[in-house]
Amino acid sequence: MVYSSSSIVAISSKNNWPADHFFKKQLVALAIGTVILVIVVIIPYKLWRKKIVLAAMGLGSIGLLTAAFLFGKVINGAKGWILGIQPAEFVKIAVIITLASFFAKKQERQTPFFQGIIPPLFVVGGSMVLILLQNDLGTDILIGGTVLIMFFCSGVNVNLWIKRFLLTSVVWIPALYFIGNYKLSQYQKARFSVFLDPFSDPQKDGFQLINSFVGIASGGLNGRGLGNSIQKYGYLPEPQTDFIMAIISEELGFIGVAIILICLLLIIIRSFRVAQKCKDPFGSLIAIGIASLIGIQTFVNVGGMSGLIPLTGVPLPFISYGGSSLLANLIAMGILLNIASHVKRQEKQQNEEMKEREQDGPRLVVVK
Repeated sequence: MVYSSSSIVAISSKNNWPADHFFKKQLVALAIGTVILVIVVIIPYKLWRKKIVLAAMGLGSIGLLTAAFLFGKVINGAKGWILGIQPAEFVKIAVIITLASFFAKKQERQTPFFQGIIPPLFVVGGSMVLILLQNDLGTDILIGGTVLIMFFCSGVNVNLWIKRFLLTSVVWIPALYFIGNYKLSQYQKARFSVFLDPFSDPQKDGFQLINSFVGIASGGLNGRGLGNSIQKYGYLPEPQTDFIMAIISEELGFIGVAIILICLLLIIIRSFRVAQKCKDPFGSLIAIGIASLIGIQTFVNVGGMSGLIPLTGVPLPFISYGGSSLLANLIAMGILLNIASHVKRQEKQQNEEMKEREQDGPRLVVVK
């Protein structure tokens, strides 16, 4: 789908790229990502919990985001790229691992919640602030949603924290109002206004969303056929990224969209099952974080291009063009596969122990 959706964009670009320009770059990212995935699968997931690794990830995340903010390249209104890499994609994985380590420690040692909170707060809070300064609200939404799900799955007193959340509303509601009015760019504000009524400005702000609707509607059940999209001919700018699902809907129809969403849903369900079976809180929380991230990202992308929620510029996991996004997702899959293999070894060991007990049978005790 990357080739089909990006070929016209490549040919009509100022650089006069060949039709397979974006497709070849995505293939390179896929090849590199596959190698990294194989390496990450071999690495025991508990290694990510070591203090030196957590410190390196935390400092590296803040450092890369700072460099991207100061020296990065602006693409689609967001200043988040440096040397062709989008650090925020990898920071999402670092945030999941950092929080999993913090919450797991709380479960194991039963220590007060706020004890030792400064390092993870520095990584998560600092990363989200820097990403917001880069005008990348979509990534902040993904991180915020993932953090929230991990938090409520970490064993905290949910009722207590809901009360705290409501009591502190006098602080965070004005903060959200301030961010919405003074920190969001005109480009970001336009996305929210377009969500409410895309037809109020059909030739400018509403152009993308309206043409996304046209692509979805014209696909029908079976679609126009692979490569036969009309919307990719200038009606949807950058159709290979945020709006790739609209092209899929147009070319492959409802059936194609359903197959992709089912595949992503299976990954999410499998991740939660791994989390459920894993007896180690650290591994379980990582699996929950990865499942949540993929689920939220899929919902935000599909919801945005279909008009269900405001557009945020979030790519579709594994499908949209973008080397950094694909690499980060494959790294996450590598960690998840390692956790799954650990769970299988645990189950196998338990089954063997049960068989040994059954073979031994009940022992006769003679009392004199």
